[in-house]
Amino acid sequence: MKAAIIGAGRMGNWFAKYFHKKGYELKVFDKRRSVASKLAKEIGASTSRSIEEAVHDADVTLVAVPLDVTTSVVKEALRYAKQGSVIVEVSSLKAHVVTSLKRLRRTRAKLLSVHPLFGPGASDMKEKVMALVPIRSRGSELRMARSIFSDANVVVVDWRVHDRVMAYVLSLSHVLATSLIFAMDDATFKEARRLSGTTFKLQMLSAATSLSESPELVISAFKMNPYAFRAFSSYMKRLNRLVKVIRDGDADKLGEIFKTCRSRVGSELYEEAYALLERRSSF
Repeated sequence: MKAAIIGAGRMGNWFAKYFHKKGYELKVFDKRRSVASKLAKEIGASTSRSIEEAVHDADVTLVAVPLDVTTSVVKEALRYAKQGSVIVEVSSLKAHVVTSLKRLRRTRAKLLSVHPLFGPGASDMKEKVMALVPIRSRGSELRMARSIFSDANVVVVDWRVHDRVMAYVLSLSHVLATSLIFAMDDATFKEARRLSGTTFKLQMLSAATSLSESPELVISAFKMNPYAFRAFSSYMKRLNRLVKVIRDGDADKLGEIFKTCRSRVGSELYEEAYALLERRSSF
C-alpha cells in the first residue's frame, strides 16, 4: 500500500510516522522542501516536488495543511488522485471544508473528513477518538475510516454539531487554559508551582497542551468557527453570574451550580485525574 502526506507540519509528521509503522510506502510533499526532506529522511520515505507527483499512485492521501487552504489542496489532490483511492483531510473545523466538498459531484477518489481529537504528542492512536464528519455516505465512509485508522475510536458526527462543540473543546478551552497563566506575574506563578495541589496541576497540564499550539491555529479556531465567539460570550455571562453568586455568599445557589456540573462530569473523571497525576509525579 502507498500513502502520500501533504503537509509536513506537526500533524502531518505524526500521521507520516503512523503510516510508516503500518507498513505503507510513503511520499511526503510540503511547500517547505527542507521540512519535507527532514521528515522523509527520518522515516525512510521519499519526497515529492508537487502534489501531483505525491498523489498520482497513492492508495491513501492525507492532507494536513492550514485550515484556510485545506479545501483548495484537497481539490488539487483530486485532480491527480488515482481512481478508487482515498483522500483524507484532518482539519479541526469542518463547516467550510465539508460544505465545499459536498458540492463536488463525481470524483476519481473517495473523500474522508476526519478530526483526530489528539495532538502530535500522542504516542499512538490506540483508543484515541477520531471524529468522522460524513461528506456523502455515512456507512461507507465509516468503514473506510475504521479500515485506515483501525486503532482509533471513530465517532460519527454532523459538521454542525462538530463545529459547535469544537467552539468549547478547542476555541474556548485554549482561552481558559492560557488566561490562568496570563493572569499571574512571574513571581506568583513560581510560587503557585511550588504550592500547587491537584486542581492547579491539572490546569497546568491543560495549559501546557494549549500553549504548545501555534498562535495562528488558536486565532483560526475562533475566526473560522462561527460558533466560537458565541461560546465565549456564553462563558462570560455564566462566569459573571458565578462570580456574583460567590460575592453574594449564596451557598445554596452555588450548591445548585455545583450539583449541575457534577452530574455532567461524573465521579469517574475525578479518579482519572488523580491517576493521571500519579503517572506524572515529576510535574
